[in-house]
Amino acid sequence: MTAQEAYEMALALIDQAEGADTADYAARAPAVIDVLQRELAFYEGVAVTRNIKKLEDALEISEDVAERILPYGLAASFALSDKNGDMYADYSAMYRSLIRTIRPSETDAADEYGVLAGL
Repeated sequence: MTAQEAYEMALALIDQAEGADTADYAARAPAVIDVLQRELAFYEGVAVTRNIKKLEDALEISEDVAERILPYGLAASFALSDKNGDMYADYSAMYRSLIRTIRPSETDAADEYGVLAGL
């Protein structure tokens, strides 16, 4: 999934059509998406290797998280910049609640001290 797709989903959430009045959003979106991707990658247990510098860049987080969660964070950021407190509160709350649904990848824990050896 690309940053452009997440950007378009966020625009739909704030009820904006792509056009001349969204140029400000498009200019700010790559930096905000980069920050959100890093936060979501932390919860997923994924390492991000490159920055989002333009909307055509590919996201490194999972498709599910990119489609289901990231647009709400971006929409909250847009609402905050528009000084729309109600919309910001709604999308920020949704973003935070959806973050809690992320399941990190499972890894085997090593028993470095032999604590579990006698069990």
